[in-house]
Amino acid sequence: MHKEQLMELHQFFVHVHRELMPEDYTCKYIKIYEDLDVRPHHIHKLKTEQRAAIFLLSACIAEYLSNEDEFSKNLSFKLVENAFKYISPKSEVMKKHIEKYQKMQKCKNEVKK
Repeated sequence: MHKEQLMELHQFFVHVHRELMPEDYTCKYIKIYEDLDVRPHHIHKLKTEQRAAIFLLSACIAEYLSNEDEFSKNLSFKLVENAFKYISPKSEVMKKHIEKYQKMQKCKNEVKK
C-alpha cells in the first residue's frame, strides 16, 4: 500500500473511532496510539508508523465491539500484535509499552501450556 493510501485509511479509522466510541469509553490501546504521536496528516512519518497507528485504532474499535462477542476480543489482540511489529522503540515511552506487551505475551503463552 502506498503511503497516501495508508494516510487515508488512518483518517478513516480516526472517523470511525470518533463516531463509534462514546466519549467516556477508554481503551487501553489509545494511550499507546497517543504516545506513538502519528496522525493521518503527518506526511513526514514513516509508513510503518502509519501502519502501527492504524492497527492500534482498529484494535481499540475491535475491543469496543468485543462487548458483543468473543471474536472481536481475539481480533483486538491480534491487531495489537501486528501493531507492535511496526512500532520502533525509539523513545523511552515506546520501549515501556513494548516491554509491557512482551510481558503480557509471555504470560499468555505460559497459560496456554
